[in-house]
Amino acid sequence: MADRHLPGLEDPVNVVHGWDEAHRTSPAPRHRRRLVVDIVRALDVRDCLDAGCGQPYLLEALQRELGLETYGCDISDRTIEDSRGSAVAREFRVLDLSREIWPGRTFDLVICSEVLEHIPDWPAALTNLARMARRYVLITVPTGKVRAMDRMVGHTQHFDGPELAAALGAAGCWPVMVRRWGFPFHSLYRAAISAQAERVYRAFASGARYGLGQRVLSEALYRLFFLNDRFRGGDELIVLAQAPTAVQTPE
Repeated sequence: MADRHLPGLEDPVNVVHGWDEAHRTSPAPRHRRRLVVDIVRALDVRDCLDAGCGQPYLLEALQRELGLETYGCDISDRTIEDSRGSAVAREFRVLDLSREIWPGRTFDLVICSEVLEHIPDWPAALTNLARMARRYVLITVPTGKVRAMDRMVGHTQHFDGPELAAALGAAGCWPVMVRRWGFPFHSLYRAAISAQAERVYRAFASGARYGLGQRVLSEALYRLFFLNDRFRGGDELIVLAQAPTAVQTPE
């Protein structure tokens, strides 16, 4: 069991609030942003909500590279307070996805990246994602074994794919893409950092800027992870679905 005296674990809602440098620089978040932007590039959407946005680096990429009108919400009040002054989104809002939807509006695209694994009642959250979407819902979640590092940061489950597709169908959505990513190098990376879970967690949670060695290693791993694109396996699951209002039932 994780040491509850580790920084941030006394406040589970805000557990990754201080992970700014890790989310900005580490290879896995950078590649997730790249993969999401590449998928969204092919969609006919004008605005999007990043549901569970955390630090708004994905919103920055969507605005900068695709010119989307962006919105963000997160259960972490500290994260939203920090994000309110940012120029990357029209509006940020504190929102509990398992209980709430954005009041008074919907979005062409709702993205939920690395969030559902933290929510015990994830089917309710997924239903609320569908209710906020006009055209598409895009989800990324971890798959495979729940390791020590995952439990430390609050993962309550990982996903295989069919359960997400079934829940999306129950919410009125139509899955149009289910993809795995990360084999072999991201999968090996996840296993390696989990073997040193407490030490890695302390480094991520410190909020300190990466030193030269950390930046060089992160960049090298980022470049290596491009080789994962050649395979269709791995510990990352990506699901794109049409929203209920956009679904046309196949004949």
